Order: sequence, then structure tokens, then C-alpha cells
Amino acid sequence: MKNYSSYKLEDFLNDERFRKWILCNGREESLFWENFKEQYPDKINSMTLAGALFMSLHRLQVPVDKNIKEDIWTQVENSIDDFNLESEPSRLPLTFYRWWIVAATLVLVGGLVWSLQSTFNDVPLDYERQIGQAEISLKEKVNSTKSQQTILLKDGTKVKLKPGSKLSYSDFSANKRVVYLDGEGFFEVAKDSSKPFLVYAGHIIVRVIGTSFKVVSNTGKAKSSVSVTSGKVMVYATDKLDESGNQKANHAIYLYPNQRVVFDAATNAFEKGLVAQPIQLTDTGNAKEFLYTNTSVNTILNDLENAYGVTIRRDSNLFESCRVTAPLGDLPLFRKLDIVCQTIGATYEVFGTEIVISGVTCNL
Repeated sequence: MKNYSSYKLEDFLNDERFRKWILCNGREESLFWENFKEQYPDKINSMTLAGALFMSLHRLQVPVDKNIKEDIWTQVENSIDDFNLESEPSRLPLTFYRWWIVAATLVLVGGLVWSLQSTFNDVPLDYERQIGQAEISLKEKVNSTKSQQTILLKDGTKVKLKPGSKLSYSDFSANKRVVYLDGEGFFEVAKDSSKPFLVYAGHIIVRVIGTSFKVVSNTGKAKSSVSVTSGKVMVYATDKLDESGNQKANHAIYLYPNQRVVFDAATNAFEKGLVAQPIQLTDTGNAKEFLYTNTSVNTILNDLENAYGVTIRRDSNLFESCRVTAPLGDLPLFRKLDIVCQTIGATYEVFGTEIVISGVTCNL
């Protein structure tokens, strides 16, 4: 149990629950921290300054080394003494805007020169930092053309690199295959169960053995995404690594065909769902033609689930008497669902990775 009564500035900054509350502008954990302020009014000043300082550091989006962190903490602690924040707990704290200026100033004093050098070098910081820390020799491919380029890696993996994107890779002589991406690439990974394939893409890491998927991660932008075409991938944030560089338990997002995930670095949150245009799975045999004559709707929906690897929630009993004649053919999945639902008077919605059908009026 945490001893909140003794919390100081650094304790707030190290509290994951507090950081989450600050990042989402109080939309989450609000009840807990509002109760906290009522219970510990003498901590409000420290909370305000901690929130401002955390957002200032977060907006810089640069890695601060240990010496710079220590300098910043020294200046923060000195400033707290100078301002004597807790000497008047009955008074309202300074406005958040003024605290933000104080915190931002302290950050700039500790790391202005270093951060400006990184910011104005016009280089993608995350990508450059990651390849700079690589323990093996890397080869870089930059697609400076206006068309997609295909790169064939030594293990047989194919990468379709979008214009303006960069990929760094090795000869894969180590015990795992690691590449670094800045931009957008579509990967067709050659299977090798002895050597997992990892894509470092800014704020996220994608881990697979053999599959095909698309990664979009432009350094400098908060959101990254992964879309899976075949196989299974594991996605996790780079801050979920332990000191040895291994993924921490229970922090991975698993994706299957026709699923995608978007990671927002600003909120440190994943949003999982279906891809915009699901495609038929290639490992389910011959592609279905989806030509139906007086066919049960339950049968049609089962066919769609199996062909696209999706889950369609419905009350099967309501569809027992519903029969449809429709040449659905090679129409996109959601267009097929439009036709079926319009025919039987139903509607559907997508919730995460599932499709939910409701409102059936069929009585045939």
C-alpha cells in the first residue's frame, strides 16, 4: 500500500496512476485524485507542479540522460524551497499556466542546449536513437523515390517500403532478426521459429515469426499503427521493456488477420479494432464465391466469420427463419453485411474486433 500522506514531487512523477491522470486531462482516474486532494489539501501545490513538470518533459519528447535528470531535480527541489509552496496550504495554488512556466523553465535550464540540438537537426529522433544504440552493424535503405520499393532481406523477408520511409537492417547473424523502421512498410516475414522477427518502429515494437503485416510509424507523430494480413503478431510499447531489453509480461497486444492496433504515444494507450477493408484469409482453402439462393442467414454469417476470421455477434435464434437470396460475390465484407442486413431489416456495428448485428425484423 502506497503511503500517499508522505508523497513529494518526485513520488507523483513516478506514480503511473498520476501520470495517466495528467496525460488524459483528468478523464481517467479523476475520482481518485479529486478525493486525494480533499484528503490531502497540503499536497495540492506539489501535485500541480508535478503535473506541469511532467507535461513539459513529455512534450519535449527527447530522452534525458541521467546527469541531466539529476540537474533538473536539483533545480526543482531548490525552486520548491525558494517558492515555499506548502507554507500556505489554505490559499489556492498559482494558476496551472504559471506553474507550467516554472516547470518548463526548469526543464530548459537543465537540458536546453541538448534538446535544441536534437530538435533542430531535422532528424527523426526515435529512429536515429534506436539505430545508434544497436549492437550490430546495420545497413540503411531510404526510399527517396515517388514509388514503393521492395527490399529483399537475407532471410527471405520482403519489405515494401513506402516513399519517404527508411529501413535499417543487418545480415541477421544474431539470435534474432531485428529491423528499424521510420515511415511505412509492408512486411512479408520468412518463417524461422529459431529467430523471431522484430520491427522497432518508434514508440512500438512488433514481434513475429512468419506472417505479413503493415507498420506505420512516422517519427515526430504521436500515433503508430500495425495491421495484420496473415499470421499472428505481438505489439508492445518500447517503454514496456525491462533493463535487458526484453518485453515485460502482460503488456503485449496480440493481433490476428484483419485486425489492427493504433498506439497513441501522447496517452500511452492502444486502440484495437478491425482493418478498414478486411480480406479473405488465405489459409482457409479456396476463396468462397458467396452466391446464395434461399440460404439461411445464419449460414451466410458463419461463412463470413470463417472466410474473414472475424467474430459476428448475434442472437442465432432470431435468424432461424431468415433466408436470403443474394449474389454477394467478391464484394467487400462490410458491403456484404450491408446487403444482408438491409434484406432482413437489421443493423450492425463494429465494436473493437467484433461485429454486432441487432434489430432483426425478418419473419420469413
